[in-house]
Amino acid sequence: MDKKQQPLASLRDRLTRYMEEKAMRKTPERYEILRVAGFAQGIFTIDELMQLMHEHAEFQVSRATLFNTMELFCDAGVVIKHPLATAAHYEMRTDNSPKAYVICRQCNTITRVSTSTARLALQNLHVRYFSIEDTLVYMHGFCRKCQARKRQEVRKNKKLSKK
Repeated sequence: MDKKQQPLASLRDRLTRYMEEKAMRKTPERYEILRVAGFAQGIFTIDELMQLMHEHAEFQVSRATLFNTMELFCDAGVVIKHPLATAAHYEMRTDNSPKAYVICRQCNTITRVSTSTARLALQNLHVRYFSIEDTLVYMHGFCRKCQARKRQEVRKNKKLSKK
């Protein structure tokens, strides 16, 4: 088993244990959705997962099935649900390391920040009388492209106002 398949296998095992504990059916659709979600790079939406299903799945499922299954995956701890403004976004839970994201207020682009400094600071964060399972930090602002567009608009408005 290669390094990319290893986290997916452990997620599959975690999902199986969860469904057994809850006496849920272990359907081929659930495992196929998990397998295909493994193709996603980073954060993905239901629409992106639906596209991946069309490209990689052995059989297709409905959009409602994807929504319900993603909720099951969140409950089972195999997927992280990011409650963002535009739509729900998901990410495979391949590790428990702290995660930080920057979100552009203009274009809604989400980028994961992976700096060792931020990781060290977040790993040492402790809250009294609280057991932290996930450390997720969201920072909102403007991406480079949107900043450039805004500067162009300001320059354009200055030129127009001088006339």
